Amino acid sequence: MNIFNFTDVEDNDKEYKYKILVYPNITFKKDLEKDSYVVVLGNIIRELNKIRDDLFFTIVSPSHINSLEFDNTEQMIIGDLAKIAYPNFMRGDFPAVELYRKLKWKENDYDIVYSHLPEHTGVLYNLFYNSTNISPAFIGYTHWTEFKEITNYAYNVQLAHNIVGLLQMSKCGINTQAQKDLVLKNAKEYFNDDVVSKLDKILEPQYLGWEIPKYEKQTTDKKIIVYNHRPHTYKNYPWFLEQMDKLWQKRKDFEVWVPLAESREREYITNEKFDRVGYFSKLSSCLVGVCCRQKYEGWAISATDGMSVGVPYLFSDDMSYRELADGAGIYYKDGDDLIDKIEELIDTPNLRNEWSDKALWRFKFSVWNEAIHQFNSMIDYAIDGLPMLKEDTDSYNKVVDFIHKKKSVTKKEILDYLGWGVRISFSGYRNRLRNEPTIKFTKNRYEVR
Repeated sequence: MNIFNFTDVEDNDKEYKYKILVYPNITFKKDLEKDSYVVVLGNIIRELNKIRDDLFFTIVSPSHINSLEFDNTEQMIIGDLAKIAYPNFMRGDFPAVELYRKLKWKENDYDIVYSHLPEHTGVLYNLFYNSTNISPAFIGYTHWTEFKEITNYAYNVQLAHNIVGLLQMSKCGINTQAQKDLVLKNAKEYFNDDVVSKLDKILEPQYLGWEIPKYEKQTTDKKIIVYNHRPHTYKNYPWFLEQMDKLWQKRKDFEVWVPLAESREREYITNEKFDRVGYFSKLSSCLVGVCCRQKYEGWAISATDGMSVGVPYLFSDDMSYRELADGAGIYYKDGDDLIDKIEELIDTPNLRNEWSDKALWRFKFSVWNEAIHQFNSMIDYAIDGLPMLKEDTDSYNKVVDFIHKKKSVTKKEILDYLGWGVRISFSGYRNRLRNEPTIKFTKNRYEVR
């Protein structure tokens, strides 16, 4: 028995004008609570709930995720998703049969599909429009694109699938403008200029909000340089170590904290592990952080973590990092410039403190309650484009009269009353019903006010 099938209190009379189905992008199945998609989605729902109360989310999940429990959420558990361990399989294995069965389209309605996995959005669109009577708007967020610049696959078809999925959406968020430009550049290898132009209108940079950290401020006499990214080649970690080796030859009065490293590759490296509070507390004691050049042109949550506790960051002078840090970032051109700037900060405490203040200023204007407005605007854009009957037809009037007569009905009761099946889209009727002043939508019913 699954305890999450039951709730102590359920407000079935709460009005929700719009229902959103959220499709996942799971890449860290070992601990779902730490998966970046889960963290981002939790922040989006939490902040949206502060500024509006008309949305209900059905979240497709491989298993129940505690951090995504809100009053206006439910989770649709798709067991097939839980069987997939390798991200490349996840992007290629669409759980059509189980998802179709659990959609229960005769009973449920979804106004918007919010897809976080573009590679599956094309088949999602096909599933809804050809196998149900639901015609939702599609929006999304693309967390990862397998550009040829960053992958070494012998055969990379995922990019084409990704773009096809993006083209089904009315809007889709992406980390940065620089990353969007990279998508458009690669799309030209597969599609003509008209398609690329359409893609340009769909993709829009949506900067992720900065987490408000819980921590205890720490100070130390140690000169700590932090590299709090994944210590992998795609993050340019080998290049970073080469620069630190050069600095170590000049002076041995610093250490480099690499919290995600499994081992200490150099004598100057430390890799202490902490819980989230301990991580931010340790981070607050660091002198400076470093972000190296990355071909992916994405957001650097590691840098926003550090800047949120006042750590100045040195960034490779790239467009994506300038989008992230703006005037609060320190930018270097090459390895020598990086070393010079690190030494300047080590040897000039007042300068370091000035940049710390700039980092905190940038954090103040980048937290989630500021960033959420981009995501809210995308939802409103999708709502404005929902299909609607243009006039009160005989069938529509029958639906209105039936709801008034019964006072409270399900979608299935309406369909049975009219004798409708999959070939007649119900979404146009639902969207026109939303304008009836005497009718309200609850989680699973149509009711008279």
